[in-house]
Amino acid sequence: MNPRVKNLLKYSIFIGLAVLLVYLAFSKSDPAKLWADILQADYWWVLLGAFLGYTALISRGYRWLILLEPMGYKPKAWNSVHSVAVLYIVNMAVPRAGEVARCTSLNQVEDIPVDKLFGTVILERVVDFVMLFAIMLFTFFMYVDELLQFFALALGNSEAGSPSSNTKFVLLGVAAVFGVLFLVFRKRIINHPKFELVRNFWNGMKEGLKTIKTMRRKRAFILHTLYIWSTYFLMVYVAFYAMPTTSHLAWHDAFFVFVAASLGIVVPTPGGIGAYHYLVMLALTILGLSETDGLAYATIVHSSQTLMLLIAGAFGFLFLYLERRKKDTNAAPISAKR
Repeated sequence: MNPRVKNLLKYSIFIGLAVLLVYLAFSKSDPAKLWADILQADYWWVLLGAFLGYTALISRGYRWLILLEPMGYKPKAWNSVHSVAVLYIVNMAVPRAGEVARCTSLNQVEDIPVDKLFGTVILERVVDFVMLFAIMLFTFFMYVDELLQFFALALGNSEAGSPSSNTKFVLLGVAAVFGVLFLVFRKRIINHPKFELVRNFWNGMKEGLKTIKTMRRKRAFILHTLYIWSTYFLMVYVAFYAMPTTSHLAWHDAFFVFVAASLGIVVPTPGGIGAYHYLVMLALTILGLSETDGLAYATIVHSSQTLMLLIAGAFGFLFLYLERRKKDTNAAPISAKR
């Protein structure tokens, strides 16, 4: 298939999925009440969440510097930060294209080879996957019944009710059966061609974690990582106080909503539109809110974060454009002398 046709088809599917999920989310709400909830929100809490989101973006930029140092590269801190901002704004238009734009943006102002930059991005992805998996695992043990109900609803089972109290024991039993089967047929499973993908992923994770052990500023890298993911959690939690209907929710409820929000971002729709709204709404209805109140919360948080990322990304593009011009201007006299 022609690459252009293939890309067009892929992006059409992404947009179509976004439209479908937007429809599923908003078709279940009361438009008048939804608009009233949005107007009555306390936007100081929303602004706090957006501010925290921007500090996480800055922290990501500084964490990238730590990964580049051992290679002998020391780009300007704000070039790194603005390149990360470009990542997010490009992802809004073309899902999964942001990492390419991030690396090429920094390459153009710092002359760091793109392949070196991609290597650090892969390591970041490994670390962030581990963090997300740890949070999801923690949330699973606190909200196993709610998560099962959430996934059932997300997959279209509208009849899903609250699972029985012995669900944990059933899941442990299923896990034990799979564990025994794996031990019995271990060699056959490991040698199967399709297991190669799992092996490569696991080896990549191990190599990434080994790199962290040997890096020069390991403590700073870990602290930035913890700050980034703590901030992501706080962005969800502080927004609870923006609406009377969510202000009663506890801090641990934010973990459940955070998992739904993270899955909404993972789904390949432009900027998480539709997927974020639908999945966060489902999570909040399971916690006892109406569909309209859940959608109002999702709309407020997603809109504020999207606006923040648009502003940060636009400023990042402008800043890096000026940096490129300055670099080209400084390089011109040197070329003329030669």
